[in-house]
Amino acid sequence: MFGKLLKNDLKAQFHSMSAIFFAIVIVAVGGELVALFAKSDIGKILGGLAVIASLLFACVFVLIAVAMMYNKTMFGRAGYLTLTLPVKTGKLIWSKTISALIWSYLVYFLFLGSCFLWFGQVKDIMGEEAIQNTELLLSLFGAPSFKMLAVVLIFFAVSLAVSALMVVQSLFLGITLSNVKPFSKLGVIGIIIFSFSVFYCLQALSNGVSELLPMGMVVSPDIITFTSDTAKTAAELGKGVIKINFSGPVFRLVVGILLNFPVTYLTKTAVNIK
Repeated sequence: MFGKLLKNDLKAQFHSMSAIFFAIVIVAVGGELVALFAKSDIGKILGGLAVIASLLFACVFVLIAVAMMYNKTMFGRAGYLTLTLPVKTGKLIWSKTISALIWSYLVYFLFLGSCFLWFGQVKDIMGEEAIQNTELLLSLFGAPSFKMLAVVLIFFAVSLAVSALMVVQSLFLGITLSNVKPFSKLGVIGIIIFSFSVFYCLQALSNGVSELLPMGMVVSPDIITFTSDTAKTAAELGKGVIKINFSGPVFRLVVGILLNFPVTYLTKTAVNIK
């Protein structure tokens, strides 16, 4: 039953999202063509950066789009039909959440792909010798090497993907709260206030958990060390290391899952469908 629910959500959203993704692909492909066929190296680099910037903006735009669709289908005129479906409200919320994550991850993977493509273009332009000289110069100033930065970027990509769940659920909770009396009078302003407030508070808690439980890994030029205290291990290894904390992303993942409960409860008991 849940599979059919998710399938129908994706089909219903496809009409709106396909137009958005068509525009995103056109912009991305156009920018990449400009970058590939630019006569100067600076033009190629700037063209690639323009594509990355446009796709980063698209990631935010898609999150706004899925939030608007959630508000429309749950609490707009379509909400009367949605909430009468013979399924549990929790499953209904999860279907909306997963479909929102699917659309968000699609544009996110396009963004990551453009980043790796740009790095490849820069590497071809600079050449191996220039890259080695740059790494040597970075090491003289105690800066991390490209290999270390690659590990950090991979972890950052995974962490951002995990954080997307908390972002989507924060938006859904903010939208749900804005449809509870008497907050429903605030309209769009209420959605913005509640969504940002929920996300800000949860992000602050995530940072607090990261400081309280500094578990993670420390990346050095020679080895990756897993530790229960990243600050202590980094101090022992000396300069030129990068600390990566695991507790923050894990907290955001758990919170993203648990937010389904207040969203479900408020939807069942307190919302005001327009």
